[in-house]
Amino acid sequence: MSAKLSIAKIIKEQRKSIRLSLNQLARLSGVSLSHLGRIEQGLRQPSTRTLQKIAKPLGFDLYELLVMAGHLSPGPSTFSEEQRDKLRTELNTLLERVVSNSNRIKEIINRLILSK
Repeated sequence: MSAKLSIAKIIKEQRKSIRLSLNQLARLSGVSLSHLGRIEQGLRQPSTRTLQKIAKPLGFDLYELLVMAGHLSPGPSTFSEEQRDKLRTELNTLLERVVSNSNRIKEIINRLILSK
């Protein structure tokens, strides 16, 4: 595996971090339990359509998931170093105060990931 995370690992780690069972993700995404299990084990490569179904309940959009896995390059940065530092500071403050599935945290992480 490269320095980038595999789709399987990203899906599994995010699912666990937001405390969703595989069964719950199957129900929320509309992807069968057995297919999700094989995707998480790295036995199947999901189609773009399947990834789109899985990404939303995990709090990702499809583009973000593909960038994280190294399948797409992020667009050029739209933030200055000062803006990224401010977002990082805000993120650290939020992480100390709110639960892990906060929409604001996801928004900030998404903005930081896409700005590199």
